[in-house]
Amino acid sequence: MKYGPFTRKKQVPNQTGKPAVLLIMPILFLLYLAFLVFLAGNTEGGTYTATKHAAEADRAVIGATVPYTTKGHCGHCHEQHASIDGSEPAPPSEEGPSMYLLFRSNYGATRNEACFACHESLNLVGMPLGYGREGIYQGKDKYENSVHDASLQMLWSPDPAPPGPLYHDQGNCNNCHNPHGYGDGQGVIPQMLFAREEALCEACHDGTQGGFTKDVKAQLNKPYSHPAHAHTGRHALPETGQPSGSSFGPESRHAECVDCHNPHTLGGSVHTVPGNTVSEILQNVWGVEPSWPSGWTQPITFTATRPPLYPDGSEFEYQICFKCHSYYGLGIVTEGVSTITGPSNAAITDQAWEFNPNNGSAHPVVTALSNMNGSGFPRALAFDQMLEPWTDVGNQTMYCSDCHGADNEDTTGAKGPHGSNSKYMLKGTGKYWPAKSDGITLWSLNQADAQNTNLFCRNCHPLFSDPLNQGNPTWKNNVHAVGSHQNTNCVTCHVAVPHGSRAGRLIGYADLPAPYDYNDNSLRITSFSKTDPFSYQKINCATECHQ
Repeated sequence: MKYGPFTRKKQVPNQTGKPAVLLIMPILFLLYLAFLVFLAGNTEGGTYTATKHAAEADRAVIGATVPYTTKGHCGHCHEQHASIDGSEPAPPSEEGPSMYLLFRSNYGATRNEACFACHESLNLVGMPLGYGREGIYQGKDKYENSVHDASLQMLWSPDPAPPGPLYHDQGNCNNCHNPHGYGDGQGVIPQMLFAREEALCEACHDGTQGGFTKDVKAQLNKPYSHPAHAHTGRHALPETGQPSGSSFGPESRHAECVDCHNPHTLGGSVHTVPGNTVSEILQNVWGVEPSWPSGWTQPITFTATRPPLYPDGSEFEYQICFKCHSYYGLGIVTEGVSTITGPSNAAITDQAWEFNPNNGSAHPVVTALSNMNGSGFPRALAFDQMLEPWTDVGNQTMYCSDCHGADNEDTTGAKGPHGSNSKYMLKGTGKYWPAKSDGITLWSLNQADAQNTNLFCRNCHPLFSDPLNQGNPTWKNNVHAVGSHQNTNCVTCHVAVPHGSRAGRLIGYADLPAPYDYNDNSLRITSFSKTDPFSYQKINCATECHQ
């Protein structure tokens, strides 16, 4: 007898006389177990038991009544059976069928309600409602306004190393986090991430997602870079910042992506000059604000710009930089100079020391020049001694990264001070200071040098009023035009690290150590008094060359 496609066949007993369906049941049970393993993802022998979800997940935090009190129970997230211990909480009435048996169905591309259900209700001591322990996660609203939620490229890389999630949903938390834990050769990865430290970010930020402008990995591989690739295992939470033996001390120096960027809140816009307030790419990152001592001394007291006192983190870029480039990360230094050698083969200096508003001079990273309490008058340069957009002299501030960044960020490279082929990560048309491109010959007041577009200072400071008048150019500062000074090396008078100085106009005294005194043998000035740029006389300056 033939049967149609919808005709029920007669059950045929097998040799044992048992219905075939009974033999299928063990197979179905095995398939069910396999499905649970699929849900668990890469558990690698029980990584879930080592996660915070296993120790703390509890749907009771959102007011749900659950028939089990054990934290970390799978049932806090998954509606796995008809009952547990005789009862099972039903999903909310407005919820329908859900992916992965989750108790929230709104899950997938740019939808994270299963995660938000609990993480919006976090009530941790000392943190605003919904914030994670370290303030890196700051709630649903901020995440849904971030580029990582909104970008169409916020998917795990199609060619990832290491492998990521099995599914690819735009903006989903599981692009970075495995809620069941993830293990590698070093054990279970903290924060339930798919990779450690910069390797997580570089799964996408290696040019595979967003092209060259998002290829941060290429920048970090350049010879002059922040040491994200140089150190592993040094970044820790919480980072205390105590200068001896902590995660920000001189023995534990590091620069991981989350030291400067908050992946849950960052926006897409970068800094627009002038100004020093944080851009969207740096927002909601903690830093440190110094208590400013007298001029040219080391600030050693700081306020961490962390939640809850600072729920939005740092207000200014320099606060993020000072976490590492000050006593907070360097410890005690001598005359502003640490014992740590940077990738440019020079000793790293204390930048909070250098940008102290009580110094004799400094670039306006912390405050506008008109507010430099330690600076004599006139505090700012003249209007025509600056190029646009820096002509509102005395009233403008700037970023550290207005001077330091990638050597190709104005073309195809990822922006920011990640790495460079230029020493000190100097950027702009001119990328060389205090030596020329050969790394040996020093810039001087020779007319050819002063008009060379490779000179770093000329990115902002025009040296001539009439640079095209090659026969007799008019200098912006009469000292630069006096007799033999026209062949004097710039670092004979000015500090080689032009962040700040105890004297005005970034003049460096002969008793300063290297690297302010270039190669420990360049500075010659013993006293200096400031005046307007066309009124200098010999009485304003004394040197080891002539009194």
